[in-house]
Amino acid sequence: MFTTVIFHHLALFLHLTGVTLWIGGMVFIRVCLVSPALTTARWAEALEKFFSLSWISIVLIVISGSFMLVWIGHAHVPRAWLLMAFLGAVMIAVYASLWFAPWKELRAALARGGLAQAQAQAAVRRINKRLDITLALSALTATAATLGLAMRM
Repeated sequence: MFTTVIFHHLALFLHLTGVTLWIGGMVFIRVCLVSPALTTARWAEALEKFFSLSWISIVLIVISGSFMLVWIGHAHVPRAWLLMAFLGAVMIAVYASLWFAPWKELRAALARGGLAQAQAQAAVRRINKRLDITLALSALTATAATLGLAMRM
């Protein structure tokens, strides 16, 4: 039993670490990188680093969250956690759509050079919109995970 409790707390630590890195990275991108002086090439450089870290974070979140759901047992999982898991899955889907569409478009436009600058800027705008959606969903997810438990959801 003691070992199981340790694994549960380790899973919670990894879950919160993953969430902190992913959400914190999105906040950094949306708040700190807002500058008209920032070129699309610099955006791409920052996003490349962010994506590397965020995919690792998502894997941590999914694995640790799944472990905690299994550890609690399906019959005992609070509905707030199920809502959190659903919203998290939606966040991952929006994030994946960002990765597979505007991110690829941005890299392709930058590879084509100066003539594709307008396309690169449009891709950055689409990336930012999807990051905004993901951040809004993260606020809903955090609300479900915490206040939902207080309301006995």
